[in-house]
Amino acid sequence: MNNKELYFKDLENIITDTIFIGSSEYDLDEESANNMWCISSNIELKKALTLKDYRDFLNRVIQNRRDQIIGSTLNHGMIFYLWFDQLACQLRFNLISDLHKKLPFQCDLEIIEHMDDVILAFLNSPFHEGLPIEGYYDNIEKKPFILKVYQIILNKD
Repeated sequence: MNNKELYFKDLENIITDTIFIGSSEYDLDEESANNMWCISSNIELKKALTLKDYRDFLNRVIQNRRDQIIGSTLNHGMIFYLWFDQLACQLRFNLISDLHKKLPFQCDLEIIEHMDDVILAFLNSPFHEGLPIEGYYDNIEKKPFILKVYQIILNKD
Protein backbone atom coordinates (compact mmCIF):
# COMPACT_ATOMS: atom_id res chain seq x y z
CA MET A 1 0.00 0.00 0.00
CA ASN A 2 1.44 3.41 -0.91
CA ASN A 3 1.29 6.55 1.23
CA LYS A 4 -1.78 7.90 -0.56
CA GLU A 5 -3.70 4.65 -0.03
CA LEU A 6 -2.73 4.61 3.65
CA TYR A 7 -3.77 8.26 4.04
CA PHE A 8 -7.27 7.61 2.71
CA LYS A 9 -7.52 4.31 4.62
CA ASP A 10 -6.88 6.34 7.80
CA LEU A 11 -9.72 8.69 6.77
CA GLU A 12 -12.24 5.86 6.26
CA ASN A 13 -13.60 6.28 9.79
CA ILE A 14 -14.66 9.83 8.89
CA ILE A 15 -16.85 8.48 6.09
CA THR A 16 -18.76 6.15 8.41
CA ASP A 17 -18.79 8.36 11.52
CA THR A 18 -22.23 8.80 13.09
CA ILE A 19 -23.67 12.31 12.92
CA PHE A 20 -25.75 14.17 15.49
CA ILE A 21 -29.02 15.51 14.11
CA GLY A 22 -30.59 18.14 16.32
CA SER A 23 -34.32 18.36 16.81
CA SER A 24 -34.50 22.17 17.02
CA GLU A 25 -32.50 25.30 16.26
CA TYR A 26 -31.33 25.22 19.90
CA ASP A 27 -29.12 22.22 19.09
CA LEU A 28 -26.70 24.24 16.93
CA ASP A 29 -23.80 24.09 19.40
CA GLU A 30 -24.14 20.33 19.83
CA GLU A 31 -24.39 19.80 16.07
CA SER A 32 -21.35 21.99 15.45
CA ALA A 33 -19.30 20.22 18.10
CA ASN A 34 -20.26 16.66 17.09
CA ASN A 35 -20.34 17.00 13.32
CA MET A 36 -17.04 18.72 12.47
CA TRP A 37 -14.13 16.90 10.87
CA CYS A 38 -10.69 18.26 9.94
CA ILE A 39 -8.27 16.89 7.36
CA SER A 40 -4.65 17.89 7.00
CA SER A 41 -1.65 16.71 5.03
CA ASN A 42 2.08 17.15 4.97
CA ILE A 43 4.11 18.63 2.13
CA GLU A 44 5.39 15.27 0.83
CA LEU A 45 2.01 13.57 0.81
CA LYS A 46 0.40 16.65 -0.74
CA LYS A 47 2.44 16.06 -3.89
CA ALA A 48 0.65 12.72 -4.45
CA LEU A 49 -2.88 13.93 -3.61
CA THR A 50 -5.20 15.30 -6.29
CA LEU A 51 -8.37 17.30 -6.55
CA LYS A 52 -10.15 14.13 -7.72
CA ASP A 53 -8.90 12.18 -4.66
CA TYR A 54 -10.47 14.67 -2.27
CA ARG A 55 -13.61 15.17 -4.38
CA ASP A 56 -14.19 11.39 -4.43
CA PHE A 57 -13.60 11.16 -0.68
CA LEU A 58 -15.93 14.06 0.12
CA ASN A 59 -18.65 12.71 -2.17
CA ARG A 60 -18.51 9.44 -0.22
CA VAL A 61 -18.82 11.43 3.03
CA ILE A 62 -21.80 13.36 1.64
CA GLN A 63 -23.52 10.16 0.50
CA ASN A 64 -23.06 8.61 3.95
CA ARG A 65 -24.47 11.74 5.64
CA ARG A 66 -27.42 11.77 3.22
CA ASP A 67 -28.11 8.10 4.06
CA GLN A 68 -27.98 8.85 7.80
CA ILE A 69 -30.38 11.78 7.41
CA ILE A 70 -32.83 9.72 5.34
CA GLY A 71 -32.67 6.94 7.95
CA SER A 72 -33.23 9.26 10.90
CA THR A 73 -36.51 9.66 12.75
CA LEU A 74 -36.42 13.46 12.37
CA ASN A 75 -38.27 15.18 9.56
CA HIS A 76 -35.74 17.76 8.42
CA GLY A 77 -32.54 17.79 6.39
CA MET A 78 -29.10 19.16 7.12
CA ILE A 79 -26.63 21.55 5.59
CA PHE A 80 -23.24 20.04 4.72
CA TYR A 81 -20.60 22.75 4.45
CA LEU A 82 -16.90 22.67 3.60
CA TRP A 83 -14.22 25.32 4.05
CA PHE A 84 -10.46 25.70 4.15
CA ASP A 85 -9.02 26.86 7.47
CA GLN A 86 -5.93 28.74 6.33
CA LEU A 87 -4.36 29.16 9.76
CA ALA A 88 -4.59 25.46 10.59
CA CYS A 89 -4.05 24.45 6.94
CA GLN A 90 -6.97 22.04 7.16
CA LEU A 91 -9.98 21.11 5.09
CA ARG A 92 -12.93 21.25 7.47
CA PHE A 93 -16.50 20.19 7.06
CA ASN A 94 -19.56 20.11 9.24
CA LEU A 95 -23.30 19.52 9.24
CA ILE A 96 -26.04 21.53 10.88
CA SER A 97 -29.80 21.10 10.63
CA ASP A 98 -31.45 22.99 7.81
CA LEU A 99 -33.59 24.62 10.52
CA HIS A 100 -30.80 27.18 10.83
CA LYS A 101 -30.98 30.31 8.70
CA LYS A 102 -27.21 30.85 8.36
CA LEU A 103 -23.90 29.09 8.85
CA PRO A 104 -22.25 29.58 12.27
CA PHE A 105 -19.31 31.78 11.24
CA GLN A 106 -18.43 35.19 12.63
CA CYS A 107 -16.96 36.50 9.37
CA ASP A 108 -18.17 37.42 5.91
CA LEU A 109 -18.87 34.39 3.71
CA GLU A 110 -18.89 33.72 0.01
CA ILE A 111 -21.02 30.65 -0.69
CA ILE A 112 -19.50 28.91 -3.69
CA GLU A 113 -21.07 26.44 -6.11
CA HIS A 114 -18.33 23.81 -6.32
CA MET A 115 -16.29 22.09 -3.64
CA ASP A 116 -13.29 22.13 -6.02
CA ASP A 117 -12.49 25.76 -5.13
CA VAL A 118 -12.13 24.88 -1.44
CA ILE A 119 -10.11 21.73 -2.16
CA LEU A 120 -7.75 23.62 -4.48
CA ALA A 121 -7.18 26.32 -1.84
CA PHE A 122 -6.14 23.53 0.53
CA LEU A 123 -3.93 21.73 -2.00
CA ASN A 124 -2.24 24.94 -3.15
CA SER A 125 -1.54 26.32 0.32
CA PRO A 126 2.15 26.93 1.02
CA PHE A 127 1.57 26.25 4.75
CA HIS A 128 1.24 22.46 5.00
CA GLU A 129 4.30 22.44 7.24
CA GLY A 130 3.05 25.34 9.38
CA LEU A 131 2.91 29.12 9.25
CA PRO A 132 6.13 31.12 9.04
CA ILE A 133 7.14 32.83 12.24
CA GLU A 134 7.64 36.23 10.65
CA GLY A 135 8.16 38.05 7.40
CA TYR A 136 5.60 36.31 5.17
CA TYR A 137 3.06 39.12 5.25
CA ASP A 138 5.52 42.04 5.03
CA ASN A 139 4.69 43.09 1.46
CA ILE A 140 1.19 41.68 1.07
CA GLU A 141 -1.74 44.01 0.51
CA LYS A 142 -4.24 43.81 3.36
CA LYS A 143 -7.86 43.31 2.32
CA PRO A 144 -11.05 42.25 4.11
CA PHE A 145 -11.26 38.54 4.89
CA ILE A 146 -14.05 36.63 3.17
CA LEU A 147 -14.30 32.90 3.84
CA LYS A 148 -15.26 30.77 0.84
CA VAL A 149 -17.65 28.02 1.87
CA TYR A 150 -19.18 25.25 -0.21
CA GLN A 151 -22.56 24.10 1.04
CA ILE A 152 -25.17 21.61 -0.02
CA ILE A 153 -28.56 20.86 1.51
CA LEU A 154 -29.04 17.18 2.28
CA ASN A 155 -32.80 16.73 2.28
CA LYS A 156 -34.70 14.12 4.24
CA ASP A 157 -36.38 12.74 1.11
